[in-house]
Amino acid sequence: MHRRERVEKGKEGMRQENGQEFISLVELQEILGIGRTKAYELVTSGELPAIRVGRAIRVRLADLNHWAERQSYSGSLHK
Repeated sequence: MHRRERVEKGKEGMRQENGQEFISLVELQEILGIGRTKAYELVTSGELPAIRVGRAIRVRLADLNHWAERQSYSGSLHK
């Protein structure tokens, strides 16, 4: 099985019937446009809740959405 097929199969396996969906740190990086170091920093600091399944780290989409809502920025970009 090729890597891409394993990733797709893994995504399917992380979707539960109750609507909870988990994403990998690679997907988190893509969604937020951040690097690997920042993604790990967010989860290891506890700022963004995550779970560990074996060696894999997963973030629940609902937790990501809640975290993103708390990150609203109202400051001015120009000073």
